[in-house]
Amino acid sequence: MGLLSRASNLDENSIIPGLAFSDFITKHSLKVCAMLEKNNTNYCIKHSIGFDALSILSASSTIDFWEGICKNTSQIYSFSGLKFAPLLQLFSENLKYDIKELYVYKNTSSQILISLKEVTNDIAADFENINEELHSVNIQQLNPQIKENSFILKFMLNFSEAIESFLSANEKHSSFNFEEIEKVISNEIYNRFVCYYNSPDATIADGKNALKSIFITGKAFSVELIVNHLIINLKEVLGNYAELIKIDYCGTADSCEQVKSFLQVA
Repeated sequence: MGLLSRASNLDENSIIPGLAFSDFITKHSLKVCAMLEKNNTNYCIKHSIGFDALSILSASSTIDFWEGICKNTSQIYSFSGLKFAPLLQLFSENLKYDIKELYVYKNTSSQILISLKEVTNDIAADFENINEELHSVNIQQLNPQIKENSFILKFMLNFSEAIESFLSANEKHSSFNFEEIEKVISNEIYNRFVCYYNSPDATIADGKNALKSIFITGKAFSVELIVNHLIINLKEVLGNYAELIKIDYCGTADSCEQVKSFLQVA
């Protein structure tokens, strides 16, 4: 049995109707997509995965623009070739030239999904049920990863300085609201952790621009290697500003209660 099974009277997570964005990504194996919502006269990204910070800045477009792209709700649109040209403005130079086709869907709540993967009817149906909650952590789901010789390493990350420095260097995008776009970039990083870098139940958001995560590894582990690997991966979001991310190693956990306490799981 896994280490985390050695606990009693574990509380069950409350069930929240609908899907958290990260659960939606995981369920449908989406690699590059974003959810946009109305913000005054524009549509702006609320959640994303696979977007760099420059694309998050670029993706703000007027409601009229999107009315021309996806006028009807509950209809799946696809764009390629010359039809894709108007949508290039949504992406940074690093991303736009690798995109051959884009799928767009507007749900009945007027939220817009843009995806590099084909939007199927199943994906569209689940996008109708997206909620504003983050993934509800269930540490029991980590049990299959834990072996007799496993180590559970605890890390705290803070990316405030990295995001703030990036945004300060890109003030030419004068239309963005600093606090709002800061949150969206933070959401991108969180989504990458729970969907790319780690398992969904090993990471929590920990206040503004911060998160906690545990990594399960064998005896031969290197904290420095993990930290360097995370910085390299997060350069895909923030470029060299990722080097300003503060990553603190917080030791190991050897009991379910220690994991629960660190991740603040009820």
